[in-house]
Amino acid sequence: MLERTVNLKIEEAYPKLKAVLVEKGCRVLSEEPPRQICFKQGSLWGISPKTAKKTVNANFEPVDDGTRISCSSRLASDWKNITLIGCALAIVLVGLCVWMATDLTTFMATRVPSFWSCLIAVGSNVDLVAGQVFVNLTWGLAFFLSVVILLEAAIVVYVHSKIDAFVKGALNQLK
Repeated sequence: MLERTVNLKIEEAYPKLKAVLVEKGCRVLSEEPPRQICFKQGSLWGISPKTAKKTVNANFEPVDDGTRISCSSRLASDWKNITLIGCALAIVLVGLCVWMATDLTTFMATRVPSFWSCLIAVGSNVDLVAGQVFVNLTWGLAFFLSVVILLEAAIVVYVHSKIDAFVKGALNQLK
């Protein structure tokens, strides 16, 4: 949560912050002038703290000669859900790729029919070249998806740790 006290009366601070946020592409979800305003900001495909889809709440409180503005940001549930679902599907695909690669490797070594052996065997003929291609492909895909999962986890941690960066920039524009 960010708090900033500005040298503006509450009646001036509220419309100024609203104008700054709307200018930056925010959409007003709800407001109770001049006490509170709630915005949606960012994109479902955003991967930085400033571009990830989030909800920004701003509360205004008069103090002495100015206004205390308290802002909090939280990631939108659809942004979190799409990230979680994508990682879950990638984990399932990694498991499938590892299973396929180990199954085919074992089949090529032992010639004992297995679940995936039909990909490289027709009757008693075994295509070892195709088998090695499938094994290399599935290990490569498993590695690639594992890197994607790690990157996605790093993005989530980074975005979550700096979620207030967008609203901090907007508050800095109020003088």
